[in-house]
Amino acid sequence: MKKILHITECLGSGVLNYIKNISTWQAAEYDVYVAYATRPETPENFREQFNSKIHFIFVEGFTREIEPNNDLRAFFNIKKIVRRIRPDLIHLHSTKAGVIGRWAINCNKFKVLYSPHAYSFLMMNCSKTKRNMYKLIEKISDKKKCLTITDIDGELEASRQVTKHAICIANGINPDEMDTVITNAQKYRCKKKKNKPVITMLGKIVEQKNPYLFNELASEFKDINFVWIGSGPLKNVLDSPNVTITGWLSREEAIARIMDSDIFLFPSAWESLSIALMEVMYIGKPCIVSDADGNKDVIRNGKNGIVCKCKSEYINAINELLLDSNKAIAYGKEARQDIINKYNVYSMENEYKKLFLDIHLNY
Repeated sequence: MKKILHITECLGSGVLNYIKNISTWQAAEYDVYVAYATRPETPENFREQFNSKIHFIFVEGFTREIEPNNDLRAFFNIKKIVRRIRPDLIHLHSTKAGVIGRWAINCNKFKVLYSPHAYSFLMMNCSKTKRNMYKLIEKISDKKKCLTITDIDGELEASRQVTKHAICIANGINPDEMDTVITNAQKYRCKKKKNKPVITMLGKIVEQKNPYLFNELASEFKDINFVWIGSGPLKNVLDSPNVTITGWLSREEAIARIMDSDIFLFPSAWESLSIALMEVMYIGKPCIVSDADGNKDVIRNGKNGIVCKCKSEYINAINELLLDSNKAIAYGKEARQDIINKYNVYSMENEYKKLFLDIHLNY
């Protein structure tokens, strides 16, 4: 049986879901290994989410930031892991693993794929100097033989700044799994009738998710309850009296909160393709999002939701959906259909299988 090795330094949030989804079907046809490091948001029981056939290897030295000593440790650990497993395909996930992995691996000897899951040079919380440095590192690393796979068309466009070898395979969620979560969420739903509209947001309270704008919008709509599902270092930013911070909830509790709300507000400063947003779309909740690449790739403005560029557009969008419930329902239905048609694990699986045939990763 041929071997696939996934390598990532951030087995948490969207990357965890991505590797879990593609490794599930791969485990039926290949011997699958995941070489990883964790983040604070990595669930303690993350292995239970994966197929029991998958092998896990912890990579010493992997860190989020650039740390020369640890980066060197990770470099040699990856070399050792690849030498021991001798995989037929290596898939690097996230920019840190993508850079270290491409230099640690003989890319002429092994088939190597690289999924950035949001390029570091697109992060708006970094200085321009730092972003330019990240971009230069990507360009230099592209000298290694490797195929970049982006999650979305917007990221594919960005990839053209740093590589000549990239394709897009859209990320997606598991509809069957979501159906189970939605069913289990019913017991957490509010039984009391709402006396005010509710607008929700789901995610870590960090600069990327733009809690500043969320709080400003809450201050504009004092008669609406704004609920941030999650927690994070910038939670003190959310100080408008009509904002509730739930803290981290179970997946079912979080979904129940969203199901009981009227609008999902996702004002990210920058974003790849968000699993949370796709799950909300599958639920059929109307979404108002920022014009970040990942958001505007899945939310078609005026078709299955509303894309906003500035505060005034958000205000108009909220008023529009609260005043026209039929439009809100129509957006929600169209968004759900888009997930069913395109942004799901089955479509992603089919595209990967076509790729594997193209690169001769078959029997």
